[in-house]
Amino acid sequence: MSWKRNYFASGSSGLQGIFTPRTMTSIAPSKGLINEPGQNSCFLNSALQVLWHLDIFRRSFRQLTTHKCMEDSCIFCALKSIFVQFQFSSEKVLPSDALRCALAKTFQDEQRFQLGIMDDAAECFVRALDSSPSPFKLQCIACAILMCDMCWLCYSNQAVRMLECREKPTPDMFGELLRNASTVGDLRNCPGNCGEKLRIRRVLMNSPEIITIGLVWDSDHSDLAEDVIHSLGTVLRLGDLFYRVTEDKAKQAELYLVGVVCYYGKHYSTFFFQTKIRKWIYFDDAHVKEVIIWALCNQ
Repeated sequence: MSWKRNYFASGSSGLQGIFTPRTMTSIAPSKGLINEPGQNSCFLNSALQVLWHLDIFRRSFRQLTTHKCMEDSCIFCALKSIFVQFQFSSEKVLPSDALRCALAKTFQDEQRFQLGIMDDAAECFVRALDSSPSPFKLQCIACAILMCDMCWLCYSNQAVRMLECREKPTPDMFGELLRNASTVGDLRNCPGNCGEKLRIRRVLMNSPEIITIGLVWDSDHSDLAEDVIHSLGTVLRLGDLFYRVTEDKAKQAELYLVGVVCYYGKHYSTFFFQTKIRKWIYFDDAHVKEVIIWALCNQ
């Protein structure tokens, strides 16, 4: 899931701004990506849709012109190529083969992202960022990515404890739940060797424009999936998500949900908020359709 700042355009506020299209001349139609039988490229296609639709990443990446080319295994060149096609191609569905092949060759020794084999969309997302030139990569990380693996039993128990202290859930509960549940059981030995265990506290040292969070179940089936979806907040305060925030700008910052990558039935698909038309779009490989109401994503 990805949250970003400046969800609403200037001069608009509230939900009305979400569903009011801008002038049609600024719209670049969203494109699907090919995933033929046996390719198992849905993980890659989902990661690509996120990277392309994150405005700050797309605009910054397109401005890059120099890098250390790895020839036929160059992830950067392959990503550049697909971005050009996203922007200029008249085709409604595009191939992602070049990037798939570059990933396979780059990580052949690790046996990751190999042709025809399903892999992880979050790992693919991070590897694509890693392929960027160092200054840009550091900028991305600084603005950036938080991966949270947590036990959903702990998440559920934490939710119950928080609800017991309140009359009803509040809009900021999701950030608090993530912060508390992600540190349950995450203990370290005291550096002073006193024998005590210390809970890890996460401190945010900057003020990111984008936060990407990975929520991972520990099994293929979970009775808590519906509870998690219903507790999902579309506004995330950085002060709720981290134990401490050092920058004043970040302490009051609110980020808005713009993208969700889903994994169900051994298949990845993506929901993303298209900022140019202010509508949610559903991407399932080659299939692209508009989602009128955010609640439909719960299905």
